[in-house]
Amino acid sequence: MRYRSLLKVYGHIHPADATLFSALKDACAAALPDNDDIPLLEQEGDLVRISFEGAFFPVEEVLAAVQTRLLPEHQGKLDVLDMDAWRLVRHVFRAGRVESRSGSLNQVLEYSGH
Repeated sequence: MRYRSLLKVYGHIHPADATLFSALKDACAAALPDNDDIPLLEQEGDLVRISFEGAFFPVEEVLAAVQTRLLPEHQGKLDVLDMDAWRLVRHVFRAGRVESRSGSLNQVLEYSGH
C-alpha cells in the first residue's frame, strides 16, 4: 500500500549556471520522493526546475544553497505545500534576496478561483 504524500515542492530559478545546479543537486540528495521515475531536479538551458512529492524534502538545505549563490539577476520561487498541515510556504527569489511567506491552502485556492 502506498502512503499519501506529505509534501509537494515545486520551484524554479533562472538564470542558473552549472555551479548553482550542482549545489542544488547536492542539497536535494537527501529527499525521499514517492516515485524515482520522476526527476527531482531538471535543468533546461539556464532554467532549473524542482518537482517533488514525498515524505521528506530538505527545504533548509535547498534555501541555503540558493542563498549562498543568489545574484541580483536571479528570479524564481520555491513552493512548499504541507498537505497534512494544509499550508503553503512560498520562498521568492528576486533582487538577490529570498522572501518567504506562508498561508493556508484554502486562501491559495480562493485566490486562484477554485
